[in-house]
Amino acid sequence: MNSRYSDVLEALDRLCKAEDSIKCVTAIGSSTRESVKADEYSDLDLIIVTDDPDSWISGNFPGRLGDISISFTEPTIGGGTERRVIYGGDRDADFIIHTPEQFTEFVTSGLATVLMNRGHRVLYDAGDYTSLLNKHVVSSVRQPQLTEGEFVNLVSDFFFHNIWAYKKLKRGELWSAKLCVDSYLKARLLTVAELYFSRKNGADVWHDGRFIDRWADKAFLDDLSRCFARYDKEDVFSALQNTHSLFAQTARACAELLSFAYPEKAEETACHYLNDLRL
Repeated sequence: MNSRYSDVLEALDRLCKAEDSIKCVTAIGSSTRESVKADEYSDLDLIIVTDDPDSWISGNFPGRLGDISISFTEPTIGGGTERRVIYGGDRDADFIIHTPEQFTEFVTSGLATVLMNRGHRVLYDAGDYTSLLNKHVVSSVRQPQLTEGEFVNLVSDFFFHNIWAYKKLKRGELWSAKLCVDSYLKARLLTVAELYFSRKNGADVWHDGRFIDRWADKAFLDDLSRCFARYDKEDVFSALQNTHSLFAQTARACAELLSFAYPEKAEETACHYLNDLRL
């Protein structure tokens, strides 16, 4: 485990032994990975199984582990709540809080594999959850899956929103246009990039664009560098054009590689807007 968090983990061990409500603590994330191991910027990711979730979500249990500088909650995978905390100046710990019933469903449904497929480590177990995890969690590398219908829908969605973003620019809605170009369209570009590079050369594409500078090739990354915009009308338009071009190139390569249909008319329609019209 990351030595930066040794005092937090020691306090957690004492808390587990003192509180019967805590049934299991499992570490996930970089501290348990063999590939791309934890470094000085890594956080501490823990799944807490407890009969008393409120003591973690809104109570003082996280505060018993160290001096909290920042704390907030958000929904997380498996129907639980995540309490995210900064201890001191920069040591961030994420506590995914599950009741025993939530955690059992989380594991047996296969959702746990999404978070634990690169490794996990049980730190405390008062309910034989180790056996449950060993039975259901499979170590694996994620490989994106899209059916031909889903692929065609994704490509059409992308080109539809090319036009949508252009119209927002013409109307003077720069904020909406930039969010579409640099968020909505980039998410779809990422999906086809993951699909392409995972199939082309077996790349481990992680998730949410993590380590893209390692698994995408230089040509793609060079083009990607021109796809993000400043908060400026002309620059957003340029980023939109470049994003369109890179997506079309990558999506066509995907279609050819996977023998998928490609929505030619959708690309032609969006291309007309971006090439024949001006701001």
